[in-house]
Amino acid sequence: MIADLRQIARGYDMYPLLDIDPAEYPEVPVRRAQQLGRYHLLDRIAFGGMAEIYRAKTFDAHGTPHLVAVKRVLAHLAEDDDFIQMLVDEAKIASVLRHGSIARVYEFARAHGEYFIAMEHVDGKDMRTVLERCRTKKKPIPPEHAAYIAAEVGSALHAAHSAVDSRGRPLRIIHRDVSPSNIICSYAGEVKLCDFGIAKATLSKVHTKTGVIKGKVKYMSPEQALGRKLDHRSDVFSLGSCLYEMLTRIPPFTATNEMDLLIKVRDAKYRPVSELTPGIPTELEQIADRCLTRSRANRYQTAAEAEGDLRQFLRKFMPNYSRSHLGRFIRKMFAQEIERELRMLEEYVMTDDPSDDVGESLMLRDENFEPPEVPFQPKPTSVSIMAARDSSSGHGTGVGTDGGATPSSMDMMRGGSADDFSGDSNFTTMPKVDPRDEDIHQQNTLILENGPRRASNQPRKAQGSGAQPRASPPPPPRGTGRGQPKVRPVYDEDLHSAPTMIIDIGRMRGRGGGGRGG
Repeated sequence: MIADLRQIARGYDMYPLLDIDPAEYPEVPVRRAQQLGRYHLLDRIAFGGMAEIYRAKTFDAHGTPHLVAVKRVLAHLAEDDDFIQMLVDEAKIASVLRHGSIARVYEFARAHGEYFIAMEHVDGKDMRTVLERCRTKKKPIPPEHAAYIAAEVGSALHAAHSAVDSRGRPLRIIHRDVSPSNIICSYAGEVKLCDFGIAKATLSKVHTKTGVIKGKVKYMSPEQALGRKLDHRSDVFSLGSCLYEMLTRIPPFTATNEMDLLIKVRDAKYRPVSELTPGIPTELEQIADRCLTRSRANRYQTAAEAEGDLRQFLRKFMPNYSRSHLGRFIRKMFAQEIERELRMLEEYVMTDDPSDDVGESLMLRDENFEPPEVPFQPKPTSVSIMAARDSSSGHGTGVGTDGGATPSSMDMMRGGSADDFSGDSNFTTMPKVDPRDEDIHQQNTLILENGPRRASNQPRKAQGSGAQPRASPPPPPRGTGRGQPKVRPVYDEDLHSAPTMIIDIGRMRGRGGGGRGG
């Protein structure tokens, strides 16, 4: 508790008010964010043999903070020209795709001697992590969630498969690596397909030789495992492998070594879904089976066809399903991780003087590609700092966007502070609270004349915190009717200083009626 008070006091210079001696208590642990181009790297969220991915903070042109994901290339691969070109291809392909279920890529650049890709940050968990948790709990993903996730990925794949360049020419994009680790489910229920690192398209400069296999063998199509020329139906097979694993908790093809695994994938033989998970709806199992057909001619011919059948199943199986159902499922499964991530973000502070060096873009313009404009900058503007401070003072919190204290987890939960990481595009950890939901105990006292009214034709005016105080109304006219008592003035000092009482209206009416009748 003292540590939290000290963090607030540091922003507001409130040590004298709190009567706390800074020397008496240890410093609150903080971590300094590392700047890389336009971005300030926070925690590392993934690590592989080729790159590591960080959650990072940056600012838009208005000074509003955003979270992005930054894929930083490992040092030993920075000298590999083919690998760097592969990343350039990935950035180009993903940057031209605009779809709600495809994670956006902002830039591929080199800054401070390092290569990195800046991508949309999806606040959630990848499907591989979700499946691992399901295996731990020995429970498969419910069929409605599996169908919805697969349908969203199918929609993303169809958008990629049918994408065209600025001149209307087809890009012929094939993802080639559709797998659980490249499907992200956000805490708000969004589904995003990411990582076009080995995708094939007309924008690609690096060409894969026939017979060279790229991708995760476990989720490959038979033709991909054989090193043959691919088309978009290969991605449909991989989508079926992901759906199968969501329904059964295990991949359709497993083996003790990669060679045996390649043989199983080539033959496309697997145990039926219903044998591993009894009770799965037959219609959903049939969709998975058709995706996993060995013959391309008998498979779904487009990802849109698979998506259509999945959505039709979902409408019959659970007509009222929406993405909020998936969001609640993911949040409940990772409730402890969400709280830990929020607390971790509080520990990071930005450097006092961010560099203006945003690096060199490697996504160069050519006859087939127009690089997108990067909407971010490494530090907020002076105007936005003042706005953030005004907003912070209005909420009673003590941080702004200019120095480096990150917002508290309560600020993030409220979703109302101008200097937090909230936003549909990048931070959806906790459901946003409607700022209009005010505490009734903090509202102005309202005294109704002549008791409660069942109905009123006049609309009630909102009592906002910024509204002008109303002038005291004149006393109501004294009664002139027979038996009607005199009414005391509405505004009375003694009345407003007296304790609040709850009155049983029904009982009062009964007493009043008895008095009049007597």
